[in-house]
Amino acid sequence: MRFTHPLFRAVYRRGGLGLITRLPQLYHLAYTMSDQPAINRMLRGPRYRSQQISTRALYRSITSFQPDVIVSTHFLPSELCAGWRRSGRLPVPLCTVITDFDPHCMWLHAGTDRYCVPTDEARARLIEDGIDPAIIEVIGIPIGREFAALPDRSTAARRLNLDPDRSIILIMGGGLGVGAMEAVARSLLSHSLDAQIVFITGSNHALRRQLKAMSKMWIVRGFVDNMPDWLAAADVVISKAGGLAGSELLAAGVPTIIPRALTGHEARNAQYLAATGAALLVDSAAGAIAQADRLLHDPQQCTLMRDAARLAARPNAASLIADRIMATISLTRYSSRVTPHVDHPSLSTR
Repeated sequence: MRFTHPLFRAVYRRGGLGLITRLPQLYHLAYTMSDQPAINRMLRGPRYRSQQISTRALYRSITSFQPDVIVSTHFLPSELCAGWRRSGRLPVPLCTVITDFDPHCMWLHAGTDRYCVPTDEARARLIEDGIDPAIIEVIGIPIGREFAALPDRSTAARRLNLDPDRSIILIMGGGLGVGAMEAVARSLLSHSLDAQIVFITGSNHALRRQLKAMSKMWIVRGFVDNMPDWLAAADVVISKAGGLAGSELLAAGVPTIIPRALTGHEARNAQYLAATGAALLVDSAAGAIAQADRLLHDPQQCTLMRDAARLAARPNAASLIADRIMATISLTRYSSRVTPHVDHPSLSTR
């Protein structure tokens, strides 16, 4: 965003993030409608042209850096760089790493040389939307290498100054600290659990202060850089359903409860996580607390969920993607060739 026009930056941050946090139902409607082929075709041209006008500084920065390959983990730079690839202004390969389990069509752009996707279902979706199967590879969503070698529960709990002999419930809302965390906290006040309660609020400082004031018994943390330890120590997690967070939960093999107060990409991610058997969807914050209580007293169900999570997990995705990127560099260094997509009107910006 630092390399975009101030007006574009303001609209993107306040508009997009504002919808997610303040008007989630409107965001969900916009997300769903824009994934329809007819609406997608109508929006692509105007959206692309406005982006090109607003991102000239970004283009100059990229070209001055002279990369051998570009790796995008967000749909906005994927669209920008794919456009520069098609026009011949960007003569290096573009690899898009999709970080949602069910990709929206905004991830897909002619001019992309390789897609790394999280699941077989995501690959099928890309093929259906007109992407050449030869440039799609199922690898997973990249997460920290620590998730491939987690400590045992007792070791992780002691590192965090938690009691390994008591159950641990972890409640989190991603880096922004959003979701149903406040509602879950209020439900906890009326339905206490025989467990250590940990909240991780990310960068949401106001929520952190609020939760600390609600109960002195809770452990409340802001943004943390030792998430592998927290997930390894947890017996049950109540969480939103971001793609990276979901991948970390699977790698940790921790039973997860997801309140349905989700919209857009997170609703689809939640459905995928539930389909693996590693997560349970509940209709309310009170339902999340009740379900957590049941899981604490049902070790057999927890074992089944842990096994399902580990079966679906891809903890080594980041290193595998890095290997593919290095192979792409060696095969196509400085190539100006643009990998063709299957002819499909939804990928055209003209």
